[in-house]
Amino acid sequence: MTAHVLVSGTLYRAPEQKTSKAGKPFVVATIRAKDGDGSQWWKVMCFSESAGAELLRLADGDALSVQGSMRAELWTPEGGEARVNLTVFADSVLALRPAAKPRTKKEKTEPQRPAPADRGFSRHAGNGEDYFGDAIPF
Repeated sequence: MTAHVLVSGTLYRAPEQKTSKAGKPFVVATIRAKDGDGSQWWKVMCFSESAGAELLRLADGDALSVQGSMRAELWTPEGGEARVNLTVFADSVLALRPAAKPRTKKEKTEPQRPAPADRGFSRHAGNGEDYFGDAIPF
């Protein structure tokens, strides 16, 4: 049985790119999702090239949503109580805040675009008078 999840939260540490034993690259990250008064920690494994690139674009503390299949494993530390490890195998990653673009000393402004060409409709009746009879200059 496979369960699909949508996990939203913030990145805990920057994502890391690793290579499998077979030589394929993948990305690993950790998401902290708020759960009532506490937090729920999710390990993210991303084998998709496009989703991995989006994940690597983000940094520690960035908000994101991740969608994919999940795995839950139960483990017990020595002398402790049982805990659950949650892992999502990400198919898609969505940054919830746009990445800040680098600023330069001089911000370049785009040139003004010319007005669209007349598409055969004119406001004037042909004799120079305004067809609609209003004072709007366009």
